[in-house]
Amino acid sequence: MKPVFSLWLLLSLLLSLAACGDASAPTPPQTAPEQAAQTAPAPEETPLSSTPGIDIDLTALSRTMVYSEVYNMMMTPENYIGKVVRMNGLCSTFESVAVDGQEARVYYTCIIFDATACCSQGIEFVLAGDTGAEAYPPVDTEITVTGTFQTYDENGILYCHLVDATLE
Repeated sequence: MKPVFSLWLLLSLLLSLAACGDASAPTPPQTAPEQAAQTAPAPEETPLSSTPGIDIDLTALSRTMVYSEVYNMMMTPENYIGKVVRMNGLCSTFESVAVDGQEARVYYTCIIFDATACCSQGIEFVLAGDTGAEAYPPVDTEITVTGTFQTYDENGILYCHLVDATLE
């Protein structure tokens, strides 16, 4: 029984190796990576908004895409500076700690969640005009905010926010 099994195994291996190649099939020409890059069509930039006056409308995207786009905004903010962004999510606040004579400050943010609601990200927003805290919505309110994406430096750390923002 053992010699029959060994012969069958050997025959199977030989047949499988013989079936892997086709000498009559033409081989495609090989191109250098530089040549391939030159001949590849440039990717078209897909607009993220069809709404006039809004460059990036996150309200029209799926939760996964919104989370990904906000992540991109945080990682490469230079690509978004000056763009008008519209997004919806939960209003939240964060309060800074008073340090070295600086007053504590309240930051208002629009928080978005990924598709499974396990992860969240947010973008700070500053309402247009000289508005006080009473102009901002209550915490945990569903909001839609539109504003111009900008960055600012605070204590040596780069932050992103939507300025001249309006609420719908």
